[in-house]
Amino acid sequence: MATLIISNQRTEEMVGDLDSLTPEYRRYVGNQAQRMAWCLGEGDVLVLPTAPDEEFLRHVTGQLGIDRDAVRVLVPPPGRYGEGVLSRDRLCGEAFVGELREAVAAHGVDRVLPFHFDSSVAVLVRALGLDGVTAGFGFLDQSGGRLLNSKATFRAIAGGVGAPVPEGGVFTDQEDAARFLWERFLSRGLPAILKQDFHVAGFGNEIVSPVAGVDPLGAQRTVVAADREELEKYLTDRWPWLTDGGRGSVVIEHYVPESVPVYAELRVEEHGVEFTGHGEMRMKPVLNGLIVPAPSASADSVDFTGFLEAAARMCEPLHAMGYRGIVSVDAIVTPDRDILVNEFNCRTGGSTHIHRIGERVVGGDYFTDRVLVELRRCTFPPFAQTVRSLEEAGLGYDPATRTGVLITVDDDSPSGGFGEYCVVGETLAHAEELEERVARLFAGPGAEG
Repeated sequence: MATLIISNQRTEEMVGDLDSLTPEYRRYVGNQAQRMAWCLGEGDVLVLPTAPDEEFLRHVTGQLGIDRDAVRVLVPPPGRYGEGVLSRDRLCGEAFVGELREAVAAHGVDRVLPFHFDSSVAVLVRALGLDGVTAGFGFLDQSGGRLLNSKATFRAIAGGVGAPVPEGGVFTDQEDAARFLWERFLSRGLPAILKQDFHVAGFGNEIVSPVAGVDPLGAQRTVVAADREELEKYLTDRWPWLTDGGRGSVVIEHYVPESVPVYAELRVEEHGVEFTGHGEMRMKPVLNGLIVPAPSASADSVDFTGFLEAAARMCEPLHAMGYRGIVSVDAIVTPDRDILVNEFNCRTGGSTHIHRIGERVVGGDYFTDRVLVELRRCTFPPFAQTVRSLEEAGLGYDPATRTGVLITVDDDSPSGGFGEYCVVGETLAHAEELEERVARLFAGPGAEG
């Protein structure tokens, strides 16, 4: 069994208009696509938006225990949006489809794992003749991937299964949104978070507060609207952005400051729902890494089991609808120690490669006897030099102790800030100690972005 892995980290169906992404951000997410190399198995074919460093690929395959020469990496020609995103014109170009068809036949591919199973991937899968062996293809072929990455769809399903969610609603009318925001939140001294229906990692979110000083974790910024006039002005200015030019809806929820963001990753398979793992999301102010497993899971005052049960319940209607694949369920642990579910993403997640590293590199019962701490937007020297420096400092990953540092994404940017790494420790304190040593070694790689 071989897999076609497609690392389409951003698509039109995930974020709306790809023109809204700056060239720098498109290059960044193109570099992020390297994460899915950690999902490789013997004989697989990997499609990336940009060519990775060959030494990085050999490092990844070596850690995974597979032969680098047994896997094939393909990069389609640049398209309308450059090299950073695998847009439809790149994936479905006639010449590239021909090249991919040859690779699929040569490697005996009978499974497809995209980052996001959007309509472009559906067209490609059908062109490659893999639609008949792709689980859930009938659902995904009819834009099911877009449907289940909608935040509005999430709130409907969460409400239907009785999952605990923040107070809120879904709006397509600006006046209705203004009335709801003012009456339910701002006039009562409460902040709210406004979310584009389709975006990722907090980049489509903004917070509106009646007072200053609210930290925008999980959003790009906080806007102060102390009265109805300021609120109306804000909404008039931002409504086109929030609604993707009036084509989409806006999700509005109570924003609870000082909350801790957590997630659970599950898999919806033909036979049912399986649990993969959970973790805590590190915000700076948008997603900048993970802690696996989530520290909150071991807190006596937090009903983490109830959260995992709610996550599993939300997957039941997804299974009945015909979805097959990964589901990441996001939530917050409030200062009152309640857990409120605020989103799901039905696609390969930003946590998937970390759990693959746990399963295939760390091994054993990694989820109970090790802690994995990930940091993103880091600056490193060239890859070979980075690995050498880690080894000389005694920080490189050691399979004997099952601890150390793995470079999960090579820093492929002249200005830095494109790299990612994962620290494996025996405890959270141990992992944090190793992380501090890495920061000192590379003069503070965690640049805010």
